[in-house]
Amino acid sequence: MRRMLRAGLAALFLAVLFLSPQTAYARDELKNDDPDKYYILLDLKNQIVTVFERDENGEYTKVVRRFLCSSGRTDVDDADPEDEATPTPRGIWKIGGRERFGKFANFGGEYARYWVQIVGSIYFHSLLFGDRTVDSLKRSPFYDLGEKVSHGCVRLYVEDAKWLYYYACPGTTVEISNSERSNRALHKALETKLSFAEYNAFQKTITDNAPELPNRSAWVMVEGARLRKGSGASFDTVCRLNVGDELEVLLESEVWVKARFGKYEGYVLRGYISYTEGVMETSETATLLKTTEWLYVEPSKDSTQICKVPSRVSVKVLEQTEDGWTKLEYQNEVGYIPTSRLTTGWGLIMD
Repeated sequence: MRRMLRAGLAALFLAVLFLSPQTAYARDELKNDDPDKYYILLDLKNQIVTVFERDENGEYTKVVRRFLCSSGRTDVDDADPEDEATPTPRGIWKIGGRERFGKFANFGGEYARYWVQIVGSIYFHSLLFGDRTVDSLKRSPFYDLGEKVSHGCVRLYVEDAKWLYYYACPGTTVEISNSERSNRALHKALETKLSFAEYNAFQKTITDNAPELPNRSAWVMVEGARLRKGSGASFDTVCRLNVGDELEVLLESEVWVKARFGKYEGYVLRGYISYTEGVMETSETATLLKTTEWLYVEPSKDSTQICKVPSRVSVKVLEQTEDGWTKLEYQNEVGYIPTSRLTTGWGLIMD
């Protein structure tokens, strides 16, 4: 586990968060707006999420919260050649957008409360529901919590997902590790002692202090843009969109935005839409990452890894070195990525 102190670019990040059109994440609901306040460790081995804050020396050692979780499935049925594992991706990531009670666009009849994006289609969220009401909690995911059974997302008890929803603001660091020591006692201690019926009654009392904020609108800027079932070009198309179509934004993100268009819900590439009607916020010559890459403190793969930068995310280039590295700004971090890993395509205009 790495909990190294990273120097203060938080102020810079918050300025971007509040001023630029590409990074508004229902911010009025947040109970914390400092991305450096907490450091989140997802321990895959023990299926435990631990939230740290800094001690008197500035190191992330003080435990604030611990949650039992269910991460992505790693076991497969050897007798079924089409059975595939869906592991939660390891690495260091930055928290993205949020949705209070969302539907899984790629899975019919499944919903969850308190979504918090880790990367792409991978989220922290609550146990599963059968529809968008608290009366439809599913029994099986409740009993499976603490096991690796998900499609890659990280399931939590409803109360724990709610805490992350309000306190893990965009830019908060999440480390996903499989190298922690085994701790079955802690795992056991975090399991609820309630029966399903008792927990179901309890979770219905978990409410929010204010009504959900209205979803913002976005407008399609590229003819033929596709609304897809997941955050990636490999997912099936839900429908095609036309220039000027107005979307209801359900969950904001750096690359793939979850949106509703009429009766359809799905994901559209951020580079294809604008949050201001008639204003082009994107360009087909934006600087993007070809693939997911580590961001390094220095222009060397031997230097410290800061975090992973997702594929197709738009980045702000600060300078390029003569030996093939690019210094860039991503979230609340500044670091280096090999220049060969950059490309151009539809993405945000980064002034």
